[in-house]
Amino acid sequence: MEQQAPEIIFTVLLGGTLIIWMGILLFSKASLRKELQAITLELSTMIAMGATLGSLYFSEIRNFVPCEYCWYQRIAMYPLALILLIATIRRDKNIIPYALTLSLAGFGISAYHYQLQLFPDQSSSCGLDASCTYRWIEVFGFVTIPLLALTSFAFISMILIVTPRPWKTTQI
Repeated sequence: MEQQAPEIIFTVLLGGTLIIWMGILLFSKASLRKELQAITLELSTMIAMGATLGSLYFSEIRNFVPCEYCWYQRIAMYPLALILLIATIRRDKNIIPYALTLSLAGFGISAYHYQLQLFPDQSSSCGLDASCTYRWIEVFGFVTIPLLALTSFAFISMILIVTPRPWKTTQI
């Protein structure tokens, strides 16, 4: 399993961004958090588009055969990228419940898929043409494609959860 630069770049970008975002949310001043909340749709769109392009890169350029759970993750991510892009263009935060539903569903599928790779001796409903336990990539000894998807879904979910809702008004 020869490591390629794109796998390492995907891993470092996603992991670094997640660590920075969590640090900002946990340790920054309220003014910085408020400024970041203004661009949450843009951030979540970039992550979803990056994950979509990454999955297409792995299957169409690197010729990795997606397994059954990879397809389920794509079923959650591809429409998520599209609806977040449309919501970003329209500045429509009313999309958040729908996007969050897709993101959390993808998170659950990715978590299950990743644990299948960690514990491959358990039975699964994988097909014969592509094993759900095979690790097409393994960066730093533990980062696989399902973990990249899991991290993307987690990051998108976290961003959408902290996004101010236009339908919620504060009462004084």
